This record gives sequence, structure tokens and C-alpha cells, in this order.
Amino acid sequence: MMHHRTLRRGGAAGTARAGFSLIELLAVIIIVALLFAFLIPNLLSSKDAVNSKMTGTWLDQVSAEISAYARDKGDFPPSTFPRKLDPKPSKTNMGVESLLIALMPADGSYLAGGDYDDRLGNTDGDDSKKPHSRFQSSEVFELCDHWDNPIVYLHRRDYDKGGTYLTFSEEAGDWIEEKVVAAINPTTGSPYRQDTFQLISAGPDGKFGTADDIGNFKR
Repeated sequence: MMHHRTLRRGGAAGTARAGFSLIELLAVIIIVALLFAFLIPNLLSSKDAVNSKMTGTWLDQVSAEISAYARDKGDFPPSTFPRKLDPKPSKTNMGVESLLIALMPADGSYLAGGDYDDRLGNTDGDDSKKPHSRFQSSEVFELCDHWDNPIVYLHRRDYDKGGTYLTFSEEAGDWIEEKVVAAINPTTGSPYRQDTFQLISAGPDGKFGTADDIGNFKR
């Protein structure tokens, strides 16, 4: 007689554990949360570092274009609207808006060597009802950094007067309007590039006058 041995399945010792206990699930959630807490700031910091480098390079390109304009016209572009400009936009972001109008005028009297279309913005929503630049749109555009905030442009004549700029501050989580004047070299007590012009980006925090500002000068 043949005897068939029945294999026992189940039982406390032979049972394969299925799923996770509540404590294990909580442990996994805590580990994932900790990873996010450490990784996300590092990722954001890395992105800001890349944007800072790209913005610095961008300001160098714009500086070269402004110098080319000065060689052609005998002076740097104004950082205030010309009197003949009609209708005049608001004075918010005026310096950089005036710069763009000078480099890319609607009448074609100057043709900028660079292509800046992908760095345009309009944070203050200006609309002049007719084009002041070579673009068909009547919006009054600004040149923006890699956080999409307008850069400051100041001709040396306007270093003390400065201008008002509207940027989005990540720290404040809102739009802020600030008066911006020329950056001062702490060693000399005089403005950087005192005989030419300044370009300034508000940097990662979106606020001017802080340590992460980026300019066309070496601090």
C-alpha cells in the first residue's frame, strides 16, 4: 500500500508574511518624508546655482550689446524714456524697458545683434496701445533673468536717481515693488562701473539689494 504524504501549508512557522504592519508603514512614510526634506532644498539650490550662472552669462551678452550700441550711437542707451515717446508707459521697470526700446526700436534705426525673444517679460502689464519696439505687440517688454524677473538697467546719469522695479519674491511668495539705485563698491565708496552702466538681476530670492544679486560687475 502506498502512502501519500500530504504537505501541510500554512501554520505559524511556515507562513510567508504578506504586506506590512502599521508600524512598518509609518517607518516607510517617515523615511520618505526625511528624504524629501533633504533632497528638495538641495535640488532647488542646484537649480538656483544653474540659473545664477546662466543669468551671469546673459548679463555679459547684454553688456556686449550695450557697448556695441554706444560705439554706433556715441552713448549708452538711456535708462529713462525719450521725450518723444508717446504714449509713455508707466515708470515701473522703466530702465530696462527703455533699454529694449533703444536696442530694438520700432523704426529700425538700430538693429541689435542678439536674439532676445526668449528672455522677454512684462511683469507690470504695460501696454502702450502701439508698438514702441520691433515687435508687433503693443506690450512694453522687459529683458528678464532666468527667474523671469526684469533686470535693472541704469545709465551712469541715473545712478543716484535709480528706478522702480516689480519682481516676484520667492521668499515673500508675492510680487514686490522696490526702488533700486546703483550698486556701490564698498572698497571705493563709488558705484561699480561708475563711468558706464549697470545691469543687475535680483537673483534667486527676487529681491534687490541682497547678497545673491547678480551684476555686470565683480563684487
